[in-house]
Amino acid sequence: MKFTDTLRKKADAIWEANFDHPFVQGIGDGSLDEEKFKFYLAQDYVYLKDFCRFLAIAAAKGHDLDAMGRFSDLLGLTLKVEMDLHRFICRDFGISSEELEQTEPAPYCLGYSSYLLRIAYEGDFLDLLAAFLPCEWGYVEIGTRLKAKGLPEHPHYAKWIETYASPEFRELTESIQDLLNELTRGSSKEKLDRLQEIFNFSSRWERLFWDMAWNRQTWIA
Repeated sequence: MKFTDTLRKKADAIWEANFDHPFVQGIGDGSLDEEKFKFYLAQDYVYLKDFCRFLAIAAAKGHDLDAMGRFSDLLGLTLKVEMDLHRFICRDFGISSEELEQTEPAPYCLGYSSYLLRIAYEGDFLDLLAAFLPCEWGYVEIGTRLKAKGLPEHPHYAKWIETYASPEFRELTESIQDLLNELTRGSSKEKLDRLQEIFNFSSRWERLFWDMAWNRQTWIA
């Protein structure tokens, strides 16, 4: 079994809870309250800015030019496709680019991005890959599974699903999976256990991000 298959299998309960979250299912069937989706878009936009910093560190820590190129490609895809998707949809909801830039991170948004950046700065390249995969792979899996059930009539929710189910995102995610599988060959049990721990933590942060959007979480004061 590939190491990434092991990661996914051991985190299955977390990933299934993420997919079954009412926010995710509401996107899938088109029933999600638009105010919750707008809150999510603004917070995800804030998150993506730090995620781009994470990808830049990944490119810098890449062990060879191929690895550097993969993360450079992913950084470009995030900057040019994913963030443009957010700006496009937000414009339709009456949220300007200026408003997006002024959005402050909610607690779980800040917590998740801070965790990723801590792993990026303190960990090695393998730690970074394990922290990264639940975000990118998780969205591809959610998008693919929702699309298989049929796109909703809501145009923005359908666009969101099609974006993350796209060949571009899937192929880049698979390339990172292949890279992690290649680089973990011969790794000690202690190292593999540590990578599973990081993978699980990032997967749990994904769940908290959905909770944050569903509840439109803000700071108490």
